Order: sequence, then structure tokens, then C-alpha cells
Amino acid sequence: MSTIAQRAIAANIVKCIFSILSLAASSTIVHMIRFSPRGLKSPYSRIIFGLSIGDIIQSLGIFLGVFAVPKDTPESPMALGNQAACDYTGLLLLVGVLVTVFYLLFLIYFFWRRVKHKVAPQKFAYGEERYLHILCWVLSLTYGIVAVALKAVNPTRYGSTCVVTSKPFGCGVGQEDDEDYLECTRGTASGPMMGRILGIVLGVSLLGLFTFLASITCHVYAIERTLSTPRSTLRRHDGDEQQGSNSQEEESEEDTTTNQEAGATGNDNEIQEKERTESLTRSSMNQSILYIVAFIMTFAMPIAFLAAPGFRNDHYEVIIWSTSTLLPTYGIFLILIYTRPKVQILQKMFPKASWRLCFTVVVTSGGEVPPAHELKPSIHLLSQLSEVDSQHALSYSSESTNGVYYEGLRKSMVAASRYEGWHELQN
Repeated sequence: MSTIAQRAIAANIVKCIFSILSLAASSTIVHMIRFSPRGLKSPYSRIIFGLSIGDIIQSLGIFLGVFAVPKDTPESPMALGNQAACDYTGLLLLVGVLVTVFYLLFLIYFFWRRVKHKVAPQKFAYGEERYLHILCWVLSLTYGIVAVALKAVNPTRYGSTCVVTSKPFGCGVGQEDDEDYLECTRGTASGPMMGRILGIVLGVSLLGLFTFLASITCHVYAIERTLSTPRSTLRRHDGDEQQGSNSQEEESEEDTTTNQEAGATGNDNEIQEKERTESLTRSSMNQSILYIVAFIMTFAMPIAFLAAPGFRNDHYEVIIWSTSTLLPTYGIFLILIYTRPKVQILQKMFPKASWRLCFTVVVTSGGEVPPAHELKPSIHLLSQLSEVDSQHALSYSSESTNGVYYEGLRKSMVAASRYEGWHELQN
């Protein structure tokens, strides 16, 4: 067995481990959404649900593809299958990848509609959402089935997986007179054609992600500019009123004070509302950036694999290690990004609690920030709390356990959730 084949085996083992972890992470998201109080009632949760299902299918295709490669594949000691098994696992992988990509584009589009066009979730749900769900699955299944029917799904070098390529891998490249030229026995024309189609789809999707993100970013900066203007205007207005009231203090001190308080209250409310809107839009922008960064990290090498045949032939070992360590980890990134806003809320409420502990609480609570009376003693979260953040503390009742007032803590969590504003984006 060659040294490269031994490294390919090591890469396949790493790929199996990461694909199992990604499968577990995405399955956890599906379980959290399915059994959370809000469940599938919001467009955001339904889109994340579909995105997680896509990663589950993708992870299964990655894991099973290592063993489903035909036994006669050269230098593939982990291969246990045949061409039919390769076709089925390749179908899983292709459908999973496309569903994941389409639902990510769907998610960023939802953020864009909510932030830029202020479309209510109910209107979005009864509008284009249902059609986009159908479109994601129809396009993904159609591509996968056509690729299998055209015999374009074949094993890659060293039996790493089954994707759209010709058989044997690397055949048909160069001139027939070349010494190292390989003649294709399967998928001669369909393999490269379906590979180009997949590359175009991934490239267009990436372009769409950046387009929506750029629009969201510009909108957030526009809101920030409008926020800075009222603040300066209010300061100048307060200064003018103060000078005027000094000159007429003996005549109408009480009326002037009352008018100033009313005007300041109205302006403060307007500014607070704009700041809240800016917080919501910035939260959606940050989440969009994280989802897109995760997409780039996991799908960069597969795109290079499809777009540049010369690169994949010259640097195949780099590609196989990159796809083995990054592509199967999308589900891990997904659960970290999905739970991030709720973990941040808990960290504000429990400054001394570790990130791991807050993450565990959110996951075991169905992806939500639980009220204090639902926190299980076994989690030991309350033992790490010395005092509730005074910024969000509202009131305390006389009932307490271990020195922690549950009713006050519950109200404080609700206040923190409202302050964060993220739950309103999901509704």
C-alpha cells in the first residue's frame, strides 16, 4: 500500500469522526426545534429545521460513502460496497449538499426580507416561504436523481467518497496520446457535465449570499447614521431650551420644566425605538455573517474540486484532507451559531457561568432561554450565580432556594430576552 493511500485512510477515519459529530449536532437542532415550545411556528425555526435536515442527509452520505465505494477501486482498503451502493450514497451526499446550500440561501433571504423590507413573519409565511421550501427540495432531488441516472456518480481516488465524476477518477484529462492518459469507462461525458452544473449552482448560491449580506450591511449602516443624527439634534435642542428657560426663569419656571420633560421623553422613546431596531438588524447581520463564514469554510475545497480539474489532480492530498476535516463539520458550526444568541442572554444573566454550561442549558432547554424555575438543580447553574445583573433585574419575590429568588430571576430572564430582541426576529 502506497504512502498516499495510507494517508487517505487516515483522512477517511477523520472524515467519519467529524461526520458523526456533525450528524449528532444537526440531529440535536432538529430535536430542539421539534420539541421546543414554539416548535415549527416561525419561519426562522422552519428554515433552520430544513437546513439541519439537509446536513443530516449530507453527513450520512459522507459517512456511508467511505464504505460504499466499490471494492475494485484501486488502493481503497476501506471500500466494502459496489456501484449500486456508491450510487445511493452519492445521491444522499448530493441531495444533502444542495439542500444545505439552498436552505442557507433561503435563511439569508429571510433575514434580508425581515431587515430591509420589514416583512412580517406571518406575511412571509403565507407568501413565498411555502414555495421556497418546495423549490429547495425539488431542485436538490432532481439534480441527484438525474446524476445517478446518467451514471455520473462514481468513486473518487483512494475511495474517499462517491461524487459526480468520471470513472476511473481523473480519466479523460489531457490528450489520448499522453502517456498517463486514462480512458473513461463510466460517466465519460455526464460526469464532467454534472460536475460543472454543481459548481455553477454553488457559485451562484455563494454570489447570492454575498449580495443579500451586502444589502443587509448597508441597511444596518444607514440605520446607524440616522441614529446619530437624532442624538446630536436632541442635544442641541436641550441646550437651546436650557438657555431659553434661564432667561425666563422667573416668569414660567414650572411650565418650561414640564414641557422639557415631555419633549425629552418623546425624543428618548423615539431614539430607544430606533436603537432597538438597529439592535435587531445588527443581530441578523451578525448571524448572517456567521452562517456564510461557516459555509465558506466547509464548502471552499469542494468548490475548488469541481471548478479546477488541474488543481485537484496536482493537489489532491490537500483537497482530501480539507474535505475530510471541514466539509463534515457544518453541523457543528450550525448548532454553535443557532444557539449563540440564547447563550449570550444566559451569559448576561449569569456572568460567572462558563460558556459550556450556558450552552448545555440552552441545548437541554430546547434551544430556548428557560425561566429560572425550570432550571434543573443537576445543572448547577444557580450555584455559580452571586447576583443577578442589575441591568435586567426587575423584582424579587419572597420565595427563594439556595439564596436565589426564582420569580425575580425568571422576570430578569424575560427582560434580558426582550432587551436582546432576538426572539422577536424569530416570531
